[in-house]
Amino acid sequence: MSTVVIIEPRSSGLELVTRAHELGHTVIVLSSATGPGQDPGKADRVITADTFDQGAVLDLIRALHAETPIDAVLPGFEHFVSLAAHAAAALGLPGIPPDGVAPLRHKHRMRRAVDAAGLDQPRYRTVSGSRSAAAAYAELGPVCVVKPVDQSGSLDVRRVGSEREAVGAFRRALRSGRAAGLVLVEEYVRGPEYSVEGYVEDGRVHVLAITEKILGQEPHFVEVGHIVPARLEARTADRISSYVVRVLEAVGLGIGPFHAELRMSARGPLLMEVAARLPGDRIPELLRLACGHDLYEIMLRCYLGLPNPAPATARSGARAGIRYFLRPGLDTYREFRVDPVIESDPRVREIAVLLPPGSALSEPGSSSGRLGYVLAAGASYRETAGVLRRAERAVTFS
Repeated sequence: MSTVVIIEPRSSGLELVTRAHELGHTVIVLSSATGPGQDPGKADRVITADTFDQGAVLDLIRALHAETPIDAVLPGFEHFVSLAAHAAAALGLPGIPPDGVAPLRHKHRMRRAVDAAGLDQPRYRTVSGSRSAAAAYAELGPVCVVKPVDQSGSLDVRRVGSEREAVGAFRRALRSGRAAGLVLVEEYVRGPEYSVEGYVEDGRVHVLAITEKILGQEPHFVEVGHIVPARLEARTADRISSYVVRVLEAVGLGIGPFHAELRMSARGPLLMEVAARLPGDRIPELLRLACGHDLYEIMLRCYLGLPNPAPATARSGARAGIRYFLRPGLDTYREFRVDPVIESDPRVREIAVLLPPGSALSEPGSSSGRLGYVLAAGASYRETAGVLRRAERAVTFS
């Protein structure tokens, strides 16, 4: 089979390593460190590298390619989409053109590309100082959203309702972002939130499913659950899918998976962000359980230059979902208990902790504050959503 390099597998990238191994590929992982949540256990070879030093990584990949030809280079996490694009280009392999990465990695450039295409989206301003943040709030308020231009996992994304809050949120976002000195202030959009999962191949966009999102309490925007596929009228689903196709054309994604987040507002779908990567939070597993789509294999085939078969028709009625456990105000815990009735429910596929007993728990202002999760699959939306709600109530941290 083929030799694939996966750069910094995290979140869904770890399962990508496993799936590539199961499909018979030789998997080489490049990682700056290993630790909790970063163990690429199915990799054939793990090489420690400074993955923030592009030149050093490109030299390393060229040397590896000289030893044994590499057939694909894939990003294992959103922050490494650009590095993977440069590496693939250096070896003449399929990938995102390096000069086309910016609107897929930097949210302010994404906004500009969507504006240039004439698509509706939240009003926004890119700011670089406290005064410009205050001015943006005055223009876009009385409620706005402040976010880093290049982070993930809802880190330091915050709803603000005053100039003071806007300036404070700007300073936090500025510290957490990697792009020097830039932060987004955006119009606050009311409406249910969804994500759209799919892939691009040979210039054609394939929408596989629309995911319904369950969000935690504002002012944060932590995702506490997902259900695949969302419960939507066919006309609304078509409207969302068509909008996302136009967004992808605007940002120029030509290969591989995408994950687009939006809110369905009174004026139609409005983009929150789009990324050229696998969705996180086990959404690929939900997609497989509910619809039969293997987004890991699809991604591998795209980057290996192999055609994917036409997506299968989704199973009628089936749903899969995940619910994360948040316990605001809890500093730590010693014991995790699950009601035996929930634990023995055949619709519950997994139930586990993410932060082990004794961990110091942070306030749930980002995905790092989630204590654990339950993953379930049922024959209908109502059944699956009901199991997730009961499971959330049936676990205790004490």
